[in-house]
Amino acid sequence: MDGGGKPRYPYGMPVTRRYARSFTVLAVLLWFLGALAAGWYGLFLQTDAPPVYLGLFFAVPIVLFAVLYLLSKSFRAYANGLDLSLIVGAHLWRYVGVGFLLAFFYGRLPAQFAVPEGVGDITAAVFALPLALALRSNKPVRGYFVAWNIFGLVDLTSAITVGVLYSEGPVGVLRTGVSTGLMTTFPVNLIPTFFVPLFIMLHSLALLRRKEVASARP
Repeated sequence: MDGGGKPRYPYGMPVTRRYARSFTVLAVLLWFLGALAAGWYGLFLQTDAPPVYLGLFFAVPIVLFAVLYLLSKSFRAYANGLDLSLIVGAHLWRYVGVGFLLAFFYGRLPAQFAVPEGVGDITAAVFALPLALALRSNKPVRGYFVAWNIFGLVDLTSAITVGVLYSEGPVGVLRTGVSTGLMTTFPVNLIPTFFVPLFIMLHSLALLRRKEVASARP
């Protein structure tokens, strides 16, 4: 116990939370390496079949996260202990939307996908840094925090949906010219098979923890 009567742990957190952290780091690393290897071997280049492998890499981690968060106290405690400002700041990677716009300019992605998703990602990235700094300062930004997370979540969900509908496979029912096939090539495939589902989880976690953010007084 420390001077305030709180338990003192030798490694900064309870053993169960350290196990949860180790499990999470290992699972995310294996997921990343699996998506990388699958892209290298062209597993996602399914032009004559539904994107089953892409769907598995996208959906399974999200379902696993939801199950663990609901059923595992140690995992939930670990997830709820992550710094919200770092979770928000991590979304700076979404300046990748600039690449979508460039790919459209060079004829590699359809406008219907590249423009709205590119602009959406850039918008999320632009507001991520000031929001992260506001969280570090404990400013009353709960309303902005919730709105930004909802916007980002909708943008990522839209990206995977529109990307599939304009793909080269049989589910690409909206494709009339250029497809989103670029998104399944190595190493770009990491965006829909790793980064998009990962940041959908982070947006969801942030919204679940929205009450931790200070709100403006009425």
